[in-house]
Amino acid sequence: MKPIIGIAAILAFLACLYFFLRHVSHTSTELSYLTIIAIIILSMAIILGGCEMFANGVENLGRHMNLSHAAVGGILAAVGTALPETLVPVFAILFGSRESGEGIAVGAILGAPFMLTTLAMFFLGVTIFILWLKKKRERPAFNANIKALRTDLLFFIPTMACVLCVSLWAGSALKYIGAVVLIITYAAFCKVTLSHASEAGEEYEQMLYFNRFLGCKKNAADIVVQIIVGLLFIVVGAHIFIDYITILSVKSGISALILSLIIAPVATELPEKYNSITWTIKGQDTLAMANITGAMIFQSTIPVSIGLLFTHWTLGHTELLNIVAAITMAAVILITISIKKRLPGWTLLIGGIFYAAYIARILS
Repeated sequence: MKPIIGIAAILAFLACLYFFLRHVSHTSTELSYLTIIAIIILSMAIILGGCEMFANGVENLGRHMNLSHAAVGGILAAVGTALPETLVPVFAILFGSRESGEGIAVGAILGAPFMLTTLAMFFLGVTIFILWLKKKRERPAFNANIKALRTDLLFFIPTMACVLCVSLWAGSALKYIGAVVLIITYAAFCKVTLSHASEAGEEYEQMLYFNRFLGCKKNAADIVVQIIVGLLFIVVGAHIFIDYITILSVKSGISALILSLIIAPVATELPEKYNSITWTIKGQDTLAMANITGAMIFQSTIPVSIGLLFTHWTLGHTELLNIVAAITMAAVILITISIKKRLPGWTLLIGGIFYAAYIARILS
Protein backbone atom coordinates (compact mmCIF):
# COMPACT_ATOMS: atom_id res chain seq x y z
CA MET A 1 0.00 0.00 0.00
CA LYS A 2 2.85 2.42 0.82
CA PRO A 3 4.32 2.38 -2.74
CA ILE A 4 0.87 3.04 -4.25
CA ILE A 5 0.30 6.01 -1.94
CA GLY A 6 3.75 7.37 -2.77
CA ILE A 7 3.22 7.09 -6.52
CA ALA A 8 -0.26 8.62 -6.24
CA ALA A 9 1.17 11.52 -4.22
CA ILE A 10 3.86 12.17 -6.87
CA LEU A 11 1.29 12.15 -9.68
CA ALA A 12 -1.10 14.38 -7.72
CA PHE A 13 1.70 16.88 -7.04
CA LEU A 14 2.71 16.88 -10.71
CA ALA A 15 -0.90 17.39 -11.85
CA CYS A 16 -1.51 20.23 -9.36
CA LEU A 17 1.74 21.96 -10.37
CA TYR A 18 0.92 21.62 -14.07
CA PHE A 19 -2.63 22.98 -13.84
CA PHE A 20 -1.58 25.76 -11.47
CA LEU A 21 1.20 26.98 -13.78
CA ARG A 22 -1.08 26.67 -16.83
CA HIS A 23 -3.72 28.70 -14.97
CA VAL A 24 -1.15 31.37 -14.11
CA SER A 25 0.04 31.55 -17.72
CA HIS A 26 -3.50 32.03 -19.04
CA THR A 27 -4.90 34.38 -16.41
CA SER A 28 -2.03 36.62 -15.36
CA THR A 29 -1.79 39.58 -17.71
CA GLU A 30 1.59 40.79 -16.52
CA LEU A 31 4.19 38.40 -15.13
CA SER A 32 7.58 39.77 -14.16
CA TYR A 33 10.69 38.64 -16.02
CA LEU A 34 11.99 37.11 -12.78
CA THR A 35 8.84 35.01 -12.36
CA ILE A 36 8.87 33.83 -15.97
CA ILE A 37 12.55 32.88 -15.87
CA ALA A 38 12.09 31.11 -12.50
CA ILE A 39 9.25 29.01 -13.93
CA ILE A 40 11.30 28.21 -17.06
CA ILE A 41 14.13 26.98 -14.83
CA LEU A 42 11.60 24.96 -12.80
CA SER A 43 10.23 23.39 -16.00
CA MET A 44 13.76 22.38 -17.05
CA ALA A 45 14.28 20.81 -13.62
CA ILE A 46 11.06 18.83 -14.11
CA ILE A 47 12.25 17.65 -17.55
CA LEU A 48 15.68 16.65 -16.27
CA GLY A 49 14.18 14.93 -13.21
CA GLY A 50 11.90 12.97 -15.53
CA CYS A 51 14.87 12.07 -17.74
CA GLU A 52 16.82 10.73 -14.77
CA MET A 53 13.81 8.72 -13.55
CA PHE A 54 13.16 7.40 -17.05
CA ALA A 55 16.80 6.47 -17.74
CA ASN A 56 17.08 4.66 -14.40
CA GLY A 57 13.90 2.72 -15.17
CA VAL A 58 15.03 1.83 -18.69
CA GLU A 59 18.38 0.53 -17.41
CA ASN A 60 16.61 -1.68 -14.87
CA LEU A 61 14.18 -2.94 -17.52
CA GLY A 62 17.12 -3.75 -19.81
CA ARG A 63 18.80 -5.69 -17.01
CA HIS A 64 15.51 -7.45 -16.20
CA MET A 65 15.03 -8.47 -19.87
CA ASN A 66 18.73 -9.32 -20.37
CA LEU A 67 19.08 -6.94 -23.32
CA SER A 68 22.28 -5.42 -24.68
CA HIS A 69 23.08 -1.72 -24.26
CA ALA A 70 22.55 -1.26 -28.01
CA ALA A 71 19.03 -2.70 -27.79
CA VAL A 72 18.05 -0.75 -24.67
CA GLY A 73 19.42 2.56 -25.97
CA GLY A 74 18.28 2.05 -29.57
CA ILE A 75 14.69 0.99 -28.86
CA LEU A 76 13.49 1.40 -25.26
CA ALA A 77 15.26 4.66 -24.43
CA ALA A 78 15.09 6.12 -27.94
CA VAL A 79 11.36 5.59 -28.47
CA GLY A 80 10.48 6.58 -24.93
CA THR A 81 12.25 9.94 -25.01
CA ALA A 82 11.25 10.62 -28.64
CA LEU A 83 7.57 9.82 -28.15
CA PRO A 84 6.45 12.92 -26.16
CA GLU A 85 7.58 15.52 -28.70
CA THR A 86 6.55 13.25 -31.59
CA LEU A 87 2.94 13.12 -30.40
CA VAL A 88 2.48 16.90 -30.72
CA PRO A 89 2.86 17.19 -34.54
CA VAL A 90 1.28 13.78 -35.08
CA PHE A 91 -1.84 14.75 -33.11
CA ALA A 92 -1.90 18.06 -34.98
CA ILE A 93 -1.99 16.13 -38.27
CA LEU A 94 -4.52 13.50 -37.20
CA PHE A 95 -6.94 15.66 -35.21
CA GLY A 96 -6.12 19.30 -35.98
CA SER A 97 -6.92 21.70 -38.78
CA ARG A 98 -5.13 20.69 -41.99
CA GLU A 99 -4.97 24.27 -43.21
CA SER A 100 -3.46 25.83 -40.08
CA GLY A 101 -1.25 23.16 -38.60
CA GLU A 102 -0.04 20.89 -41.39
CA GLY A 103 3.02 22.91 -42.42
CA ILE A 104 4.23 23.39 -38.84
CA ALA A 105 3.65 19.71 -38.02
CA VAL A 106 5.58 18.49 -41.08
CA GLY A 107 8.43 20.88 -40.26
CA ALA A 108 8.52 19.57 -36.68
CA ILE A 109 8.55 15.95 -37.86
CA LEU A 110 11.52 16.54 -40.15
CA GLY A 111 13.25 18.85 -37.67
CA ALA A 112 13.66 16.02 -35.14
CA PRO A 113 16.14 13.82 -37.09
CA PHE A 114 18.03 16.97 -38.13
CA MET A 115 18.36 18.14 -34.52
CA LEU A 116 19.51 14.70 -33.41
CA THR A 117 22.18 14.31 -36.10
CA THR A 118 23.54 17.83 -35.60
CA LEU A 119 22.93 19.44 -32.22
CA ALA A 120 22.65 16.25 -30.15
CA MET A 121 25.83 14.83 -31.70
CA PHE A 122 27.59 18.14 -31.10
CA PHE A 123 26.67 18.06 -27.40
CA LEU A 124 28.02 14.51 -27.12
CA GLY A 125 31.27 15.63 -28.76
CA VAL A 126 31.59 18.54 -26.33
CA THR A 127 30.94 16.18 -23.41
CA ILE A 128 33.69 13.83 -24.61
CA PHE A 129 36.24 16.67 -24.85
CA ILE A 130 35.31 18.04 -21.42
CA LEU A 131 35.79 14.58 -19.88
CA TRP A 132 39.15 14.25 -21.70
CA LEU A 133 40.34 17.67 -20.52
CA LYS A 134 39.35 16.74 -16.94
CA LYS A 135 41.49 13.57 -17.33
CA LYS A 136 38.45 11.32 -16.97
CA ARG A 137 39.14 9.77 -20.40
CA GLU A 138 42.40 8.62 -21.92
CA ARG A 139 41.48 10.09 -25.31
CA PRO A 140 38.64 12.21 -26.72
CA ALA A 141 36.83 9.32 -28.40
CA PHE A 142 33.59 7.39 -28.04
CA ASN A 143 33.93 3.81 -26.82
CA ALA A 144 30.57 2.74 -28.25
CA ASN A 145 29.67 -0.55 -29.93
CA ILE A 146 30.96 0.30 -33.43
CA LYS A 147 29.17 -2.63 -35.08
CA ALA A 148 25.81 -1.51 -33.65
CA LEU A 149 26.52 2.13 -34.57
CA ARG A 150 27.38 1.17 -38.16
CA THR A 151 24.16 -0.85 -38.40
CA ASP A 152 22.10 2.11 -37.13
CA LEU A 153 23.68 4.48 -39.65
CA LEU A 154 23.17 2.00 -42.50
CA PHE A 155 19.48 2.04 -41.61
CA PHE A 156 19.25 5.80 -41.15
CA ILE A 157 21.03 7.05 -44.29
CA PRO A 158 18.96 5.05 -46.85
CA THR A 159 15.81 5.85 -44.87
CA MET A 160 16.42 9.61 -45.07
CA ALA A 161 17.40 9.25 -48.74
CA CYS A 162 14.04 7.55 -49.30
CA VAL A 163 12.28 10.41 -47.50
CA LEU A 164 14.14 12.94 -49.67
CA CYS A 165 13.18 11.15 -52.91
CA VAL A 166 9.54 10.83 -51.91
CA SER A 167 9.53 14.51 -50.87
CA LEU A 168 10.93 15.64 -54.23
CA TRP A 169 8.57 13.47 -56.31
CA ALA A 170 5.57 13.29 -54.00
CA GLY A 171 2.88 11.71 -56.17
CA SER A 172 -0.02 10.13 -54.28
CA ALA A 173 0.98 6.54 -55.00
CA LEU A 174 4.65 7.19 -54.22
CA LYS A 175 3.76 8.75 -50.85
CA TYR A 176 1.75 5.70 -49.80
CA ILE A 177 4.46 3.30 -50.98
CA GLY A 178 7.07 5.36 -49.12
CA ALA A 179 5.03 5.26 -45.90
CA VAL A 180 4.76 1.45 -46.06
CA VAL A 181 8.48 1.13 -46.78
CA LEU A 182 9.32 3.31 -43.75
CA ILE A 183 7.12 1.25 -41.41
CA ILE A 184 8.69 -2.00 -42.65
CA THR A 185 12.14 -0.43 -42.25
CA TYR A 186 11.54 0.39 -38.59
CA ALA A 187 10.22 -3.11 -37.90
CA ALA A 188 13.37 -4.55 -39.50
CA PHE A 189 15.53 -2.17 -37.45
CA CYS A 190 13.91 -3.34 -34.21
CA LYS A 191 14.46 -6.99 -35.15
CA VAL A 192 18.14 -6.41 -35.96
CA THR A 193 18.75 -4.23 -32.88
CA LEU A 194 17.22 -6.76 -30.49
CA SER A 195 19.64 -9.37 -31.86
CA HIS A 196 22.74 -7.34 -30.89
CA ALA A 197 24.85 -9.24 -28.37
CA SER A 198 26.13 -7.53 -25.23
CA GLU A 199 29.76 -6.44 -25.26
CA ALA A 200 32.24 -7.17 -22.50
CA GLY A 201 31.92 -4.75 -19.61
CA GLU A 202 28.31 -3.72 -20.21
CA GLU A 203 26.67 -3.05 -16.86
CA TYR A 204 23.32 -1.64 -15.78
CA GLU A 205 22.19 0.53 -12.90
CA GLN A 206 21.42 -1.77 -9.96
CA MET A 207 19.32 0.67 -7.95
CA LEU A 208 15.69 1.40 -8.92
CA TYR A 209 14.64 4.81 -7.57
CA PHE A 210 11.09 3.69 -6.81
CA ASN A 211 12.50 0.73 -4.90
CA ARG A 212 14.84 2.87 -2.81
CA PHE A 213 12.53 5.79 -2.05
CA LEU A 214 9.03 4.26 -2.23
CA GLY A 215 9.62 0.62 -1.41
CA CYS A 216 8.49 -0.70 -4.81
CA LYS A 217 9.70 -4.10 -5.92
CA LYS A 218 12.21 -4.54 -8.73
CA ASN A 219 9.76 -6.53 -10.84
CA ALA A 220 8.86 -5.62 -14.43
CA ALA A 221 5.54 -3.98 -13.46
CA ASP A 222 7.10 -1.53 -10.97
CA ILE A 223 9.95 -0.74 -13.35
CA VAL A 224 7.45 0.10 -16.12
CA VAL A 225 5.48 2.30 -13.69
CA GLN A 226 8.64 4.31 -12.95
CA ILE A 227 9.35 4.65 -16.69
CA ILE A 228 5.80 5.93 -17.32
CA VAL A 229 6.01 8.40 -14.43
CA GLY A 230 9.36 9.63 -15.78
CA LEU A 231 7.77 10.18 -19.20
CA LEU A 232 4.90 12.13 -17.59
CA PHE A 233 7.44 14.42 -15.92
CA ILE A 234 9.14 14.98 -19.30
CA VAL A 235 5.85 15.77 -21.05
CA VAL A 236 4.60 18.10 -18.30
CA GLY A 237 7.95 19.89 -18.06
CA ALA A 238 8.11 20.38 -21.84
CA HIS A 239 4.58 21.83 -21.96
CA ILE A 240 5.33 24.28 -19.15
CA PHE A 241 8.66 25.22 -20.74
CA ILE A 242 7.10 26.03 -24.12
CA ASP A 243 4.19 27.92 -22.49
CA TYR A 244 6.48 30.24 -20.58
CA ILE A 245 9.03 30.60 -23.38
CA THR A 246 6.07 31.82 -25.47
CA ILE A 247 5.13 34.32 -22.74
CA LEU A 248 8.75 35.49 -22.60
CA SER A 249 8.75 35.86 -26.38
CA VAL A 250 5.64 38.09 -26.36
CA LYS A 251 6.83 40.14 -23.40
CA SER A 252 10.35 40.71 -24.71
CA GLY A 253 9.50 41.03 -28.39
CA ILE A 254 11.61 38.03 -29.43
CA SER A 255 10.54 36.83 -32.88
CA ALA A 256 7.96 34.04 -32.83
CA LEU A 257 9.91 32.49 -35.73
CA ILE A 258 13.01 32.19 -33.54
CA LEU A 259 10.85 30.65 -30.82
CA SER A 260 9.26 28.02 -33.05
CA LEU A 261 12.33 27.08 -35.09
CA ILE A 262 15.19 27.43 -32.60
CA ILE A 263 14.17 27.53 -28.93
CA ALA A 264 11.24 25.08 -28.87
CA PRO A 265 13.05 22.26 -30.78
CA VAL A 266 16.00 22.47 -28.38
CA ALA A 267 13.60 21.99 -25.46
CA THR A 268 11.73 19.08 -27.05
CA GLU A 269 14.96 17.23 -27.85
CA LEU A 270 16.32 17.86 -24.34
CA PRO A 271 15.45 14.35 -23.00
CA GLU A 272 17.58 12.57 -25.61
CA LYS A 273 20.47 14.98 -25.11
CA TYR A 274 20.35 14.81 -21.32
CA ASN A 275 20.12 11.01 -21.12
CA SER A 276 22.92 10.52 -23.63
CA ILE A 277 25.17 13.04 -21.87
CA THR A 278 24.63 11.42 -18.45
CA TRP A 279 25.30 7.96 -19.89
CA THR A 280 28.48 9.32 -21.52
CA ILE A 281 29.64 10.74 -18.19
CA LYS A 282 29.03 7.33 -16.60
CA GLY A 283 31.11 5.69 -19.35
CA GLN A 284 28.11 3.90 -20.88
CA ASP A 285 28.90 5.07 -24.41
CA THR A 286 26.89 2.43 -26.25
CA LEU A 287 23.73 3.40 -24.34
CA ALA A 288 24.45 7.07 -25.00
CA MET A 289 25.00 6.73 -28.74
CA ALA A 290 22.24 4.16 -29.31
CA ASN A 291 19.78 6.51 -27.59
CA ILE A 292 20.53 9.16 -30.24
CA THR A 293 20.79 6.91 -33.31
CA GLY A 294 17.74 4.86 -32.28
CA ALA A 295 15.73 8.07 -31.93
CA MET A 296 17.03 9.20 -35.34
CA ILE A 297 15.67 6.05 -36.98
CA PHE A 298 12.36 6.18 -35.11
CA GLN A 299 11.84 9.87 -35.97
CA SER A 300 12.68 9.31 -39.65
CA THR A 301 10.25 6.39 -40.07
CA ILE A 302 7.10 6.32 -37.91
CA PRO A 303 6.27 10.08 -37.68
CA VAL A 304 7.30 10.60 -41.32
CA SER A 305 5.08 7.73 -42.48
CA ILE A 306 2.12 9.34 -40.68
CA GLY A 307 2.95 12.64 -42.37
CA LEU A 308 3.08 10.96 -45.78
CA LEU A 309 -0.26 9.24 -45.23
CA PHE A 310 -2.23 12.13 -43.75
CA THR A 311 -0.78 15.37 -45.22
CA HIS A 312 -0.07 16.87 -48.62
CA TRP A 313 3.65 16.59 -47.65
CA THR A 314 4.75 19.79 -49.37
CA LEU A 315 8.25 20.73 -48.19
CA GLY A 316 10.06 24.05 -48.37
CA HIS A 317 13.76 24.65 -48.96
CA THR A 318 14.57 24.59 -45.23
CA GLU A 319 13.04 21.14 -44.70
CA LEU A 320 14.79 19.72 -47.78
CA LEU A 321 18.13 21.18 -46.69
CA ASN A 322 17.65 19.70 -43.22
CA ILE A 323 17.17 16.26 -44.75
CA VAL A 324 20.38 16.65 -46.79
CA ALA A 325 22.29 17.90 -43.72
CA ALA A 326 21.10 14.94 -41.63
CA ILE A 327 22.19 12.47 -44.32
CA THR A 328 25.57 14.21 -44.72
CA MET A 329 26.32 14.25 -40.99
CA ALA A 330 25.37 10.59 -40.64
CA ALA A 331 27.59 9.76 -43.63
CA VAL A 332 30.54 11.63 -42.05
CA ILE A 333 30.21 9.49 -38.91
CA LEU A 334 29.82 6.28 -40.94
CA ILE A 335 32.91 7.00 -43.08
CA THR A 336 34.96 7.91 -39.99
CA ILE A 337 34.16 4.72 -38.07
CA SER A 338 34.69 2.62 -41.21
CA ILE A 339 38.19 4.05 -41.66
CA LYS A 340 39.34 4.49 -38.07
CA LYS A 341 37.34 1.64 -36.47
CA ARG A 342 36.45 4.06 -33.65
CA LEU A 343 34.56 7.33 -33.23
CA PRO A 344 36.76 10.36 -32.41
CA GLY A 345 35.08 13.17 -30.52
CA TRP A 346 35.96 15.75 -33.17
CA THR A 347 33.70 13.97 -35.66
CA LEU A 348 30.66 14.73 -33.53
CA LEU A 349 31.62 18.40 -33.29
CA ILE A 350 30.98 18.72 -37.03
CA GLY A 351 27.29 18.54 -36.19
CA GLY A 352 27.63 21.99 -34.66
CA ILE A 353 28.68 23.39 -38.05
CA PHE A 354 25.49 22.10 -39.69
CA TYR A 355 23.37 23.48 -36.86
CA ALA A 356 25.13 26.86 -36.99
CA ALA A 357 24.45 27.03 -40.73
CA TYR A 358 20.78 26.30 -40.03
CA ILE A 359 20.61 29.11 -37.45
CA ALA A 360 22.30 31.51 -39.88
CA ARG A 361 19.77 30.62 -42.57
CA ILE A 362 16.82 31.14 -40.20
CA LEU A 363 18.11 34.48 -38.93
CA SER A 364 18.84 35.72 -42.44
